[in-house]
Amino acid sequence: MTSSRRTTWFLVAGALAAILLCVGVGGLAIVSWAYSQHYAGHIYPGVSVYGVDLGGLTVDEAAAALQSALPNPATLPLTLRDGEHIWSRSWADLELRLDSLATARLAYRVGRDGTSKQQRAAQLRALAAGWPLSPVVVLPNPAQAAAALRALAPEVAIPPVNATLIIRPGGITPVPAQAGRELDVEATVAVLPHAVGVGNEGLVMKLLTRQVEPAISDPGPAQAQAEALLARPFTLVADDPLTGFSATWAVEPEAVAEWLITQPVEDASGARLVLTVQDEAVRAYLEGMGSQLTGEDETPYRFGAGGGGVALNVERTVPAVRAAVEAGESQAAVALAHLPRTYIVQPGDTLTSVAHAHGFPIWRLTEANPGIEPGELWPGQQIVIPSVDVLFPLPLITDRRIVVDISDQRLTAHEGETLIYDFVCSTGIASSPTIPGTFQVLSKNKKAYASSWDLWMPHFMGIYRSGPDFTNGIHALPTLSSGARLWEGYLGRPISYGCIVIGLDEAAALYEWTELGTLVMIQE
Repeated sequence: MTSSRRTTWFLVAGALAAILLCVGVGGLAIVSWAYSQHYAGHIYPGVSVYGVDLGGLTVDEAAAALQSALPNPATLPLTLRDGEHIWSRSWADLELRLDSLATARLAYRVGRDGTSKQQRAAQLRALAAGWPLSPVVVLPNPAQAAAALRALAPEVAIPPVNATLIIRPGGITPVPAQAGRELDVEATVAVLPHAVGVGNEGLVMKLLTRQVEPAISDPGPAQAQAEALLARPFTLVADDPLTGFSATWAVEPEAVAEWLITQPVEDASGARLVLTVQDEAVRAYLEGMGSQLTGEDETPYRFGAGGGGVALNVERTVPAVRAAVEAGESQAAVALAHLPRTYIVQPGDTLTSVAHAHGFPIWRLTEANPGIEPGELWPGQQIVIPSVDVLFPLPLITDRRIVVDISDQRLTAHEGETLIYDFVCSTGIASSPTIPGTFQVLSKNKKAYASSWDLWMPHFMGIYRSGPDFTNGIHALPTLSSGARLWEGYLGRPISYGCIVIGLDEAAALYEWTELGTLVMIQE
């Protein structure tokens, strides 16, 4: 403020005070009117911007004063603030600028807006205590400001925390959900000109955020499931139809608690917390109990001479445990691996007789014994009999089974203890016999082709690989490419090259009834 403006301001103030003493409160309206008239077209005393006193100036004079007094925005630091958190950015990121004329107009409106009473109050406040204003900020390019704020948004964001559970052997602790926050870019851009303060420390802009609710606010269902699961031991059940091995193990709740975790899932019904297991914890437990496999007499289970036996298949059991827990069940089936065994060659043995005696195609034995000479076996020689698991790559279905009797040339199908089908069949001829043993349905093909014999085999169900690239199975009477049907009228005697052949209607019915993995037992 110049010396003359300051002198004039004090003279006016002194005159007003003298008049008020003379006329009393009743003359307040007259004094206010006189005060307004004196400053008509001028900014009221006490109004300032960025330390620049604008009292007594016209709008144009104030704009000129601000133009020279306000700093270049490009030289000021820009601080973005959200509560206690601050971020520094370049002024150019948002392309903000200060509008001197708009600021001067804003200063002029102080004491002139509102009712007469509100105007007088503002005039007195400005006169007595001062009325500092921030410069008006202009946003020439909202799109650029929005882009800059979107780049900042990940730093501002606090992700929400879903409700969860901490499960330990000592108990279950629910962890409540926590709301998060995210930057409201659109709202911040909308109020940007009014949300920036200019002070000695530079420009400070307030960011607007909004609350983000967690997707899962209640761990209740998962907690109830965990409590029910830990209220009793978890049972592992082994029941092997191939060896007859059967056993159960009770896993105490303290051990099960070490397995359990929760995880969020989202589907068409929304987000929820589900109970599941830590695969590594279950795997470690199963590996620890693998040496404890015992039969009903509490002794380690072994079958046959020369070793062999069953072992826990950890990798296949872990998913079974996980599925049982997620379904709220307290029991899971243990998957077993069947161990190879050693056979001592007896007088008169051939590789063919050994293979058939153990229910394997010959190539499986040569595969397991790469150094063996098929025609040069000697008594006392050790032969590795491979694991029967090579014959069962699919989950074994035992509630349905197919039984083939080579001596009677009959095929029966059973569901539990109920006989479903009883058909006449034909098995392999002596030079290409059907291998006796226990197998499963490996494949299904409504019209399979055997290139070696130029045969079409309707409703083919593969049951074992008689060679690395060839599968024997059950099928209907075959047809040559010429259309001639083979072996019609000869069912009931060995006629095939190793497959089990049944009638056309019978094969169609059995094909529809049979599932992949169905147990197939071929006996002599």
